[in-house]
Amino acid sequence: MRFFRKSWKYQVTTVIKYLFLILVAIVSLYPFIWVLISSFKDNNSIFGDPFGLPVKIAFENYKEVWAGADVGRNFLNSMIVCLTTLVILIIITSMGCYILTRVWKNTFLSTYFSLGIMIPIHALLIPSVLIFKKIGLTDNLFSLVLMYTAINISLSMYIMNGFFDSIPREMDEAATIDGCSRSQIFLRIIFPIAKPGIATVATLAFLNCWNDLLMGLVLISSPQKKTLSLAISALKGSYATRYGLLCAGFVISIVPVVIMYLFFQKQVIAGMTAGAVKG
Repeated sequence: MRFFRKSWKYQVTTVIKYLFLILVAIVSLYPFIWVLISSFKDNNSIFGDPFGLPVKIAFENYKEVWAGADVGRNFLNSMIVCLTTLVILIIITSMGCYILTRVWKNTFLSTYFSLGIMIPIHALLIPSVLIFKKIGLTDNLFSLVLMYTAINISLSMYIMNGFFDSIPREMDEAATIDGCSRSQIFLRIIFPIAKPGIATVATLAFLNCWNDLLMGLVLISSPQKKTLSLAISALKGSYATRYGLLCAGFVISIVPVVIMYLFFQKQVIAGMTAGAVKG
């Protein structure tokens, strides 16, 4: 009841603010809702009544996509690539940021790693293809792992640097007095405390890897090694497209990302705001 005890200006401002936020939420969520509804329709229903609900809930599109388009195998390929990339990326960035922020603070190297954010992914296509062809890693899932690690390492280092800087250095000194080595300080103290930053890096990197289509098109050619993004892009025909199948593929690809974000939502927010306020 405190709301009604406030002044009328506060009440009007609050109502307008929440109405605006509700409108933004509806505009943001409606495309996903439309894709979900359309995944239960056929082309005639989508073109005849694009904004209406399906006459009956049927899962034929999902069954056909999962079995006919071999989405199951492509889904597994994407999970293998993304999870392997996350493990390598977290190990490299956490160890690197620990050294650059707490052991050997070097502004030049920190800036150098951050400059990679400005390099567009398109500039890496030709060199990466030539390198992987030279070492025999074309049409190999491990080539995607290496590329995704290289692409995401700059942004991950940038985020993790801010988080590691926000951890009090007195913890390192206390651990040193207790007889801990550098590796013990990192593994037992700093790494567990850095979970919000690690969750942020993992979530953003997972999104980039999971949704990527360009690198898969360039580096992968065998059907059995394609990722989920490649499989969904193949559902679009040259002359005609079954949009119900396409929407079903989109829903399947969206589910893992939504689940991951829901699990790590608090850690992601904490990691993104780490180091914003000091003193």
